[in-house]
Amino acid sequence: MHFEIDPAALIAALKSARQGGPGVVGYYHSHPTGSAAPSDTDAACASGDGKVWAIVGGDRVGWWRDSADGFEEISPEAISG
Repeated sequence: MHFEIDPAALIAALKSARQGGPGVVGYYHSHPTGSAAPSDTDAACASGDGKVWAIVGGDRVGWWRDSADGFEEISPEAISG
């Protein structure tokens, strides 16, 4: 299974942020039958842009920062936008 953010929606959100609109802090998706951690596919598709990924798995939400060195688990309190 694979997810993809609608490129037009992402470009519009980033453009709006550059023009003074709300910033894009990160992205979220779910792993309906998996864990709340980045999958191998998530790691392969990540851009290392420093954005936050909220991943829902089971009854848990995992919070991750996508850094140049891979995903780092963070607490929701560490998120600032």
